[in-house]
Amino acid sequence: MIKARFMEEHKHIKDYIVDYLLEDEDEKRLDPVLAEWLAEDESHRKEFDLYKKIWKESHRYIEPEIFDPDLAWEEVNKINRQKVYLRKSWKNILYAASGVAASLLVVLALSFMGAFQKGSEVLVSMSADYGNRSEIMLPDGSLVKLNAGSEVVYSYDPKKKTREVDFQGEGFFDVSKSKEPFVIKVAGGLNVKVWGTSFNLQAYADDPVIQASLVEGCIELEKGNEMLRMKPGEIAVFDKETNKIKQIEGVLSHSYGWLDNKLYMEDMSLSVVCKYLERWYDVEITLQPGLGEKIRYNGVIQEETVTDVMDALSRLSNISYHVKGKHISITSK
Repeated sequence: MIKARFMEEHKHIKDYIVDYLLEDEDEKRLDPVLAEWLAEDESHRKEFDLYKKIWKESHRYIEPEIFDPDLAWEEVNKINRQKVYLRKSWKNILYAASGVAASLLVVLALSFMGAFQKGSEVLVSMSADYGNRSEIMLPDGSLVKLNAGSEVVYSYDPKKKTREVDFQGEGFFDVSKSKEPFVIKVAGGLNVKVWGTSFNLQAYADDPVIQASLVEGCIELEKGNEMLRMKPGEIAVFDKETNKIKQIEGVLSHSYGWLDNKLYMEDMSLSVVCKYLERWYDVEITLQPGLGEKIRYNGVIQEETVTDVMDALSRLSNISYHVKGKHISITSK
């Protein structure tokens, strides 16, 4: 998981670092705030030196044929857990590692693009593969926590004031307040307009519905002539088959129980439970024909391993399972 400690504790520091790096070499001066931060701890100085090293190497990007991303990110990749891609139409051009500094590295890279690649669109894709989760900070300060099998894609242009992202999967959004709305575009034509708010959005491509759960603030779901403005505490779904949006009853916190590694089951079929497990644990599950909809569960599961979960499910129902590598087969007893 990407740890955004640096961004959370020193949200303003990134701006000072970016300003420093964008200055001409003969005019570089440490701002007093930045100087004070550097003096606080030796680790701050090491991070700052690393950013300068990456920045210096990244200037070779203007000559793509000699750009070496491995060299630019060599030391950061030592703590690599997830790749973050900055993409242009012709090739993947930059890799940013996860870890403490990942969010700032993205900001620095984007600042570089804005300064040296004016007129060309930069697409940023951040994802969490099956079996993983990630936490990212967008350039506008919005925080997004991605569940397994999720992706956020957005174009960056410092001249544009609009904030738009393409999204699929599940994520908890904590969107920074701004005059400009934050728009999430989901496959199928659904738009989610956001005004400085916190909410969970479940929008996997293979799910029949898209669900939004609003914690605070205001969001608006739009699809053609369908529109629903939500208030805090409300849950709404968009049915992909009927193209209808409606509010539903439910326990709000259960919608984002995944943040605490909890799966809340409310008359949930075994087939749906297995879909969650495949994403969360990066496994493939095969069900005995007719078993998936026959068995249903109520309750909450909070286990450390997929085997622990399967043990719990087998205790709650009349099933047995067999694990072979990443494959799990489930049959009735």
